[in-house]
Amino acid sequence: DDHGDEDREGHDDHGDEDREGHDDHEGHDDHSADEIPFDPHSWLDPLSFKAQIDVVLNAFITAFPSGEDTFTANAEAYKSKLDTLANGFESAFGENGTCSVEKTVVANHNAYSYLAQRYDIEFVTVHGLDPEGEPSAENIAEVVEKITEDEITVFFVEEYTDISSVDSIVSQTGVTILYLYTMEMAPSTDGEDYLSLMQKNLDNLITGLGC
Repeated sequence: DDHGDEDREGHDDHGDEDREGHDDHEGHDDHSADEIPFDPHSWLDPLSFKAQIDVVLNAFITAFPSGEDTFTANAEAYKSKLDTLANGFESAFGENGTCSVEKTVVANHNAYSYLAQRYDIEFVTVHGLDPEGEPSAENIAEVVEKITEDEITVFFVEEYTDISSVDSIVSQTGVTILYLYTMEMAPSTDGEDYLSLMQKNLDNLITGLGC
C-alpha cells in the first residue's frame, strides 16, 4: 500500500510532546473514526482494520458477483485471524490486561491514535527523528536532550528510521530501542505481512512496558 499521498501534515504538526491517550471510555467497541483527530493509520488497530475488510469484500462482490462465496470465505478466515490478534492486544492492554497499570509509550511518530483510543494507551511523541528522512545533528541533539530530561528508558522507533541516528542516540543516552511497524512501506524483511508485523508491535509494546 502506498500511503505517500496522504496528508503528512495531519500527523507531523504537533507540539513537542503529543499525548494521544484517551480517558473516559466505557468500552473498547464503541469507538468511531469521528472521535479521533486526523490520523490515516487506522490499520494499526486490528479491529478497525477488520471493519475495512467488509468494505473491500462488498466492493469485490459488486464487481465480480460470481466469486461471492470464495470472497466471503476468505474474508471470514482473515477476520478470524484479526480477532485472534485483537484478543492479544486486549489481554495486554484491555481493562483487566497485564499492562493495565503503566501504559505510556514514547515514540518518534504520531501514528497510533486508534490503538491509543481503543486501549487507553498514552503515546508521547518525541520529535526530531523523522522515520522518512535523515535527521540533522541538531535533530538528534533535541531527541537526546528530551530522552535525558524525561529519563526515558525505552524509545520506540519505526522500522525505517535512520539507523546511524538511532545508534548515536543509544550511545549518548543508553536508551533501549524497540521497533513499531506502521507498514507505510513494504517490510524490510522477506516473509513478513500485516499479521506478523502487528504481532511484533504487540510483543514489543509488552516488552517496552515491562508487562
